[in-house]
Amino acid sequence: MKRMHSAVLAMAATALLSCAACGSDAPADPGRHADPAALAWVDKVCTGVAAGSAKLAQPPAVDNADPVKTRDAMVDFLGRLGSALDDMAGGIHGAGVPPVPDGQSAVDKATGNLTATKTKVGETKTKMEQAKVTDDASLRQVIADADATMGQLADPEGPIKDLKANPELDLAFSESATCKRVYGSGA
Repeated sequence: MKRMHSAVLAMAATALLSCAACGSDAPADPGRHADPAALAWVDKVCTGVAAGSAKLAQPPAVDNADPVKTRDAMVDFLGRLGSALDDMAGGIHGAGVPPVPDGQSAVDKATGNLTATKTKVGETKTKMEQAKVTDDASLRQVIADADATMGQLADPEGPIKDLKANPELDLAFSESATCKRVYGSGA
């Protein structure tokens, strides 16, 4: 049973909150450093994304003897996932306009993808809530349906990828001590 629902959870976590790309192991160009204002902006974003991610620290409980209880736990997790997405978008908006060329377009793309992802999560949650689960086979079908919906996500690498598409923000992410602390030195 644990393996059965791992695809939904892995896809959801990766799609929404993956910030493994927040920092970089690649050394920054020694002759070029991020603007301090861009670094401060990135620090706010990483802190906000981490706050959203914290809502997902507790994965759904699997009860091999009770498929309905397992489905309900997954529905709860998807609800927390939607809330985490709101927090992440709010954190990005709350940081303000990035002080770099084309910064607003990077924010617009990242938050647009978060909104699209939240819509897919909401669709998945609603279908899962309404699905009749009576046994292991019906739970497997609900999970397969959820996997199909979640597989439609536009960008499964998270909002940071969209922000890092901007070269100035990419440099700031690679130099941010806050992002490295929040997501690990290899983040």
